Amino acid sequence: MASAKKVKKVVERTDLAHKAYMGIRQMLMYNEIMPGQKIKYQDFADQLGVSITPVIHALKFLEFKNIVRYEHNKGYYVNEANPEEIKEIYETREVLEVAILPKTLSNLDETGIKRLQAALADFEESVRNADYYGRLISDMKFHFTLASLSQCRIQLQILEELFDLLFLRYSHDLVVTSISETSLQEHHQIMDSLISRNLSKSQKNLSNHLVNVKNHIIKKLDRLNVEKRESVFDFHSFKSDNK
Repeated sequence: MASAKKVKKVVERTDLAHKAYMGIRQMLMYNEIMPGQKIKYQDFADQLGVSITPVIHALKFLEFKNIVRYEHNKGYYVNEANPEEIKEIYETREVLEVAILPKTLSNLDETGIKRLQAALADFEESVRNADYYGRLISDMKFHFTLASLSQCRIQLQILEELFDLLFLRYSHDLVVTSISETSLQEHHQIMDSLISRNLSKSQKNLSNHLVNVKNHIIKKLDRLNVEKRESVFDFHSFKSDNK
């Protein structure tokens, strides 16, 4: 009996930690928590309807995933954007997604084509409606659907982790720097080459798309960082001039 109660308590703690984790994930995804922001345990606990302990467990897991960081005697903070890390993520995605395309094509049947077309239609609708967050989600869905057709379990797990890192840590930056029309056209090119079962063209289209998105994001982030530094410089110059 005592053992059953102990198991029940462990399950309850796990469920609450999962609830806290999923709640914080959603806040990160929709920029309710911004890069550099300090995470206030009690505020989160109140908002999510749990105690502080599950929140801390969730944050420890997010720290392991490099989404947040812990500073001694200060607490947890959301990690800021790192252009080099984004570059590395997209380069890893390119290697993985292109490498498994032969297996994707060998498994591609009418059901798979319909799944890809549905994912592409969702992306197209998000672009048409200027739904920035919807665009991120539907883009991830298209790429993950494409990769999942390969049935390469280990590569899919790695890819899922990369998507998690991108969309939890960098959703704000991806929205700010996103491209739509060009990206949509590239998605259609990937789809067309898959339907025609042209492997080399599919690999080339997918590779070019990921490289183009990576270069666009890095370029815009660099520009935003320059503008931010210039803004801070102008602010301090203004204060000095008015002393």
